[in-house]
Amino acid sequence: MKRVFFFAAVFSLGIILGSALSGILVGKQIDALYIENRSLKEKISVSEKEIKELRENNNAKYRRIITKISTKISFADKCKYTDYEKSTIELNVEKKVREWLKVITGQEVENVNYLLVPGIIDNREIEVEGNKIGIKVELVVIAEDVVVYLEIIPIKNQS
Repeated sequence: MKRVFFFAAVFSLGIILGSALSGILVGKQIDALYIENRSLKEKISVSEKEIKELRENNNAKYRRIITKISTKISFADKCKYTDYEKSTIELNVEKKVREWLKVITGQEVENVNYLLVPGIIDNREIEVEGNKIGIKVELVVIAEDVVVYLEIIPIKNQS
């Protein structure tokens, strides 16, 4: 009789562990899909804005006009963020940079103040989901598509 209870207990424990592990795996997949969904929504929003700008500037075919702002983000070696935190930080930083550089969108490439772009972004500090980060501009490429290369540096909370 004890043997039957022992095997039933082991079997029940196996079912519980199996369901817990499958719950964890499903949770990871849901997190990954959630991040991808947010990223794709942001890309759609940016693409719609670009299409709108292109339609408005369609009559200015021969003028080079800034229509897109994108970022390339790298993390400093001392960053110890998870993949989820990195994705969230990238999304929020990209959104903030587009918001800050909204003033140059629609301007002619030849008339843009080239010193203005790094000056707006460099050495800014923002908070993303409780993580305080610093933004360092490494390179700015100004053409119809402005590309800003950034490095993310974690800032210790001073509490």
